[in-house]
Amino acid sequence: MKQKTQNPLLSEWNTPFGVPPFDKIVSDDYLPAIQKAIVEHDAEIEIIASNNQAPNFKNTIEALELSGATLSKISAVFYAVQGANTDSILNETAKILAPELSKHWDNINLNPKLFKKVDAVYQQKENLNLSAEELKLLEETHKGFVRAGVNLSEENQTKLRNLNNR
Repeated sequence: MKQKTQNPLLSEWNTPFGVPPFDKIVSDDYLPAIQKAIVEHDAEIEIIASNNQAPNFKNTIEALELSGATLSKISAVFYAVQGANTDSILNETAKILAPELSKHWDNINLNPKLFKKVDAVYQQKENLNLSAEELKLLEETHKGFVRAGVNLSEENQTKLRNLNNR
């Protein structure tokens, strides 16, 4: 039996309409692919948060919107398959991923350095000449951070993280 060398979820999908290559994917592929995509997304977020340029729509809001594409793509496939055609491996993968993804999103949504950049762009929104779509994205991004708890005290953020990890 030939050993698999590359995870098909992490490869380019050269299929009609760019659909996932389901004929090459096995249940064991999802966990390492999503975990790798989380690491990739973390790196993208760190680049945005550490950017030394003054925050603006492009280097903050647009960059955030475009980050995590691999994670979004693979997660969408995983949860669709897990909901429609599950097996014990997929169910176990979902149990493993739940706290990992919760921690991942908390690390983004509760990141004070990142929110400082988002808020700086938000505070100057009236002067940015944004399109209606860009303004909506800016407002929704800012609101998402606030609703996720970025303005909570450190103690309350810890409590929130613990609740989210259950």
